[in-house]
Amino acid sequence: MNKKTPILIGLLFLILFSWLSVTSNFPVRYVMSRLDNIFYDIELRLHVWMHPMMVKSPVAIIDIDDESLKQLGRWPWPRSLLGQLMTQLKQQGVVVVATDMMFSEPDVNVVDNILTLLNTKKLATTEVVSTLNKIHSDFEQDNLFAQSLQNIDSVLGMVLTPTAQQAGVLPPPLLQLTSVQEKDLTIIKTNGFISNIALLQQAVKSTGFLNIFPDLDGIIRRAPVILRYGDKIYPSLALEAARRYLLANPVELITPYYGSVMRLEGVKLGNRIIPTDEKGQALIPFIGNSFTFPYFSAVDVLHGKIPEHALQGKLVFMGTSATGEGDIKATAIEKVFPGVEIQASIANGILTHYFPYKPAWATGAELVVTIIIGLIAAIVFPYLGPIMVSVLMLCVPVAFIGFLFVQEWLWNKTGFIFSILIPTSLLVVLAIFNIVYGYLFEARRRARLKKMFGQYVPKKHIEEMLKAKGNYGLLGDDREMTVLFADIRSFTTISEGMRASELKEMLNAFFTPMTEIIFKHKGTIDKYVGDLIMAFWGAPLKDKNHAHHALAAALDMQETIIKMHPELASKGWPKIQMGIGLNSGKMSVGDMGSIFRRNYTVLGDEVNLASRVESLTKFYGVNIMTTAHTEKDQATFVFRQLDRVRVKGKQEGINIYEVVTKVKNLTDTLKHELEEHHQALENYFSQRFEEAFDLFSQLHEMYPETKIYKLYLERIAIFKENPPPADWDGVYTHATK
Repeated sequence: MNKKTPILIGLLFLILFSWLSVTSNFPVRYVMSRLDNIFYDIELRLHVWMHPMMVKSPVAIIDIDDESLKQLGRWPWPRSLLGQLMTQLKQQGVVVVATDMMFSEPDVNVVDNILTLLNTKKLATTEVVSTLNKIHSDFEQDNLFAQSLQNIDSVLGMVLTPTAQQAGVLPPPLLQLTSVQEKDLTIIKTNGFISNIALLQQAVKSTGFLNIFPDLDGIIRRAPVILRYGDKIYPSLALEAARRYLLANPVELITPYYGSVMRLEGVKLGNRIIPTDEKGQALIPFIGNSFTFPYFSAVDVLHGKIPEHALQGKLVFMGTSATGEGDIKATAIEKVFPGVEIQASIANGILTHYFPYKPAWATGAELVVTIIIGLIAAIVFPYLGPIMVSVLMLCVPVAFIGFLFVQEWLWNKTGFIFSILIPTSLLVVLAIFNIVYGYLFEARRRARLKKMFGQYVPKKHIEEMLKAKGNYGLLGDDREMTVLFADIRSFTTISEGMRASELKEMLNAFFTPMTEIIFKHKGTIDKYVGDLIMAFWGAPLKDKNHAHHALAAALDMQETIIKMHPELASKGWPKIQMGIGLNSGKMSVGDMGSIFRRNYTVLGDEVNLASRVESLTKFYGVNIMTTAHTEKDQATFVFRQLDRVRVKGKQEGINIYEVVTKVKNLTDTLKHELEEHHQALENYFSQRFEEAFDLFSQLHEMYPETKIYKLYLERIAIFKENPPPADWDGVYTHATK
């Protein structure tokens, strides 16, 4: 085998993958980012599994859970109740409490509501108004809440919005951008805010935003630590809570220069560094699945039922996981994760000096590793041969797992995250290419086999023969399949008026497009018998959508027949009409026959039933008829139930249907006709013959060419004279095939 060609192509693959790792093309970056995120999720879960939290966290969560709502009432609670909760936390020794919620509108004083109601109903006497005014201040919820906030180091939430809206009072910023270079930083910009009312904003010690943005796949892996509003920088709830807890000042942005360009790489909080990307987002330092942090029910805190000193010296986040109220997120560590625990995870990372990160130079390092691995594989693989490379491919999963453990070790020691997507993918692609190239001779042999047998059996049948070991997939097998019979109407009459050569030419013109349609819809031709075509779906290749493909083929076959009419007329041949019958069910399929002649075919009662159904198409005046077995769950097609029948050779009655069209082609007129038809049919089966007769009469007048309506009118007329027995099940017995 020539080595120069695979080496050259391998080097081209190396250039392509190197470009993939550095390109800024958005569609490419989008795909690569999605794939890279999958690898990161695997690494994250491996890291958390191997290194569960071993130390006591300084962070805890107060959960307004289902039990709290059950005992204390539905959410939102009166703010005086939240104030009592703050007071209890203060008594428990909490250092800082951060609320994963905001209060952008004033709470309503219940006394004002009562006064309004009394005035409306003209019941407000002077004494009642005087009494209510005396207790008015006792129900000023915001004042009570504000007093509690002043007594504890607290942080309220707010939201910075992409639209230019303003609600509440904007708190002081964390930092001010001053220089031109700082203003050019790519920190996520916002244009508005929803904050807390003035009374609460003045009472609280500080505020942090609650914004968290999922990645393009809807999964949360990172969260903004800072956001920009104008030229001001605002902190996240987690950052501000940690800053209050540590009493850390000042806060600085880490902005090294790369050439003449300033780039954000992190936030410095005292002696702690929070690594971020250039947008100000940090990878969330998950320490476990949901509810890993200590959780305390809000109602237990209020009633003093938590262990003594359980919250002593803690940074506490208050949020809700209650059903219907919980802020639940889909995260990289777990698909159902409380939003408040994301804030707790970030704060815990700040306090414990733990943050995974991908530094600015990581892309360059990944490129170098890709080039080294690619060069070795591109040059060495062609000399190893396809068999040896195939053996090496079996080792790829082991190597991948080993790579993950190396990455895990690096993560645990330094927090540095290295992406293995590009180098691993390149290695696999080069291996697959060399295997395919090495087996090119085998591919040529397969092509010769297809050429030899392609005119006799379906191409997919040949593929099955090539893949099978020894028996070529021809041994008998019972499986769920769909079978189709298509027969030219009045063929005897047609053939009597034609010469043998003309008849042969016409049949060839008929069979060729019909066969092409069946093959296009993944079917297998069983046989041609005179003017009849028998085909089936579900073998030799298994096909879970066999019924769908067969129905689609039947509709295409009828449409093609109509398109052939001008061509037939131009040659002086008669117009061809065709009846098609289908049925689905368990059938025996395999290579059957004698030592002199064999045929790959299907057998069984369900096959015979399909043949019976095809023979009934002329009786009911329809082109395509199927049984309930094929009609079931086929939402793509429109069906008209024709009858409930007992065919010759069968004891049980079956529902039969006309395949009308595809749903996308259904017109309003046809839809209305079918609705009227099925209503008439329901009346008929329910022995409401007068109502059925009226509807079928109307339909017959509107659509006289539709034979089924005339049939039912004749049948109902007989029943009017000779009513059916009491146990009549609506089944019509066909005595002929």
